[in-house]
Order: sequence, then structure tokens, then C-alpha cells
Amino acid sequence: MFKIIYCIRKKAGLTREQFLSHWLGVHGPIVVENQAVLRIARYVQTAPLEHDFSARVERRGVLDPAYDGVAELYWADETDFRHAFADGEALRIQKILADDERNFVDHAGSARWISREIVAVPCAPTR
Repeated sequence: MFKIIYCIRKKAGLTREQFLSHWLGVHGPIVVENQAVLRIARYVQTAPLEHDFSARVERRGVLDPAYDGVAELYWADETDFRHAFADGEALRIQKILADDERNFVDHAGSARWISREIVAVPCAPTR
């Protein structure tokens, strides 16, 4: 699978709640509604939990400020991935998504890259 990892920092002036509301409630649905056009096989939005173990897990001071979320976009193969960035209709949707990101993403403080997922521990059965 081809995958884009997008580590996101929220736009200045937004609260955590405003950022999450827009990302999860507005931006995410645009991706979902256009899944077929973009040929996306999987889309995952991950936001940090405010948990009592957070201080034990986080490496405070190493990455400041912390990312506000991580998006993972998957394509089944390179052909589908290239389609998402070459097909006319897919590019139209990419522009809508890019324009929407300006509402909630700090692009200068965010990072993304193309990757190939390597599964070291496969999904365990649920309890």
C-alpha cells in the first residue's frame, strides 16, 4: 500500500475544540465523500487523547509544540496513488481539500510524506 502520513498542527488562533470540530466534522467528510474519485483505500484521523498516562508517554520538550493530529491516507497501489494526483476530477477534489485546510491547518508547522507501511505486529484479535 502507498500511504501519506500528515502530522498536523492547528492554525494559530484556533482552540483544540475548534480545530477538531473542523477537521473531523468538515474536512474528513469531504475525503469520505470523494473516496472513490481519489481511489483512497483507507483514511484514518488520529487526535491525541487527554489521558492520565499522557505525561508518561509524551516526550515533552522534544517536540514543541506537539502535533494536534495525524492523518493517514492509504492507496491500494501506486496506480491508484498516482490517479489521486493526476486525474482531473481527483485534482479538483484535491484543490477543495487544500483550500479547506487553510481554515484549520498551520502548513508551515505541519509535516507530511509518502511512505510504504511495514507491519511489524499485525492486528491482534480483540478481547
